Amino acid sequence: MSVIKTFILSLVIVILCFFGGALLEEPIAETPFALSTDFSNKDKAYQFEVPEDGQMMRFEIKGTMKMNSWQAMDMEVYDAGGTYIFSYQDELWSESGRDSEGDWTERKTKASLEIHFAKKGRYTLYLTDSNSYGFKFSRDKYYFRVIPIRGDASMLRPLRTIAGIIAFGCFCILAYRHENGYALSGKKPFDNNTKYKREPIYIGAISLSLFAAVFLYAQTKDDDINYALHAYSNKKMTVDRSIRQQSLSGANHRGGSGRGGK
Repeated sequence: MSVIKTFILSLVIVILCFFGGALLEEPIAETPFALSTDFSNKDKAYQFEVPEDGQMMRFEIKGTMKMNSWQAMDMEVYDAGGTYIFSYQDELWSESGRDSEGDWTERKTKASLEIHFAKKGRYTLYLTDSNSYGFKFSRDKYYFRVIPIRGDASMLRPLRTIAGIIAFGCFCILAYRHENGYALSGKKPFDNNTKYKREPIYIGAISLSLFAAVFLYAQTKDDDINYALHAYSNKKMTVDRSIRQQSLSGANHRGGSGRGGK
């Protein structure tokens, strides 16, 4: 297959992965954001519903911090029976300064975590936070929610990466041909051979079928979740085994894993 056709096909796969990932990340239920000050550093629980076994859920945080400040959040998740499952930690921040190129400003205004939940039902979340000031009255407001989404967009990343590398390689070859005055299509010694005319169709069909298979698999419900194992590969998660079996009905149901714990 010619370099041009390979480049176009790879580019199509990259575009399909981009839009497919956006589709998988869409929420399947309308869930409003909750205000942090209603739940942070309190024994008041935020509750959310997992509609199906193995459902992919997304934790979302958004807000704009005061300049040159940060706010760290810790969300402890419990199942309907009061058993601790895992904690999700993240932060929002704003920074500014000046260097040789002039003034600069950087912000992190959004944070998220996507993970499957093994069992459907109602779950509870306890929110703990802390900030750079260390004073409760200085705490910035932010918003958060937990919502069910269509699937796991991360499964499309390997395919998108491979297709992107191939597209970049083809682009380099085409650029080289252009700079050296060669025809972009290159030589076509088999132009009259039906076998080689059909080759792009076969490769295109296989590539698109592969994308469709990965896309459909990304929507499957995974109810075999090892949260401890998942936490090893995700620095935003922790699973504290010492409080895993404690009940919400106990006197010390919160294990103090939050950064700004009470």
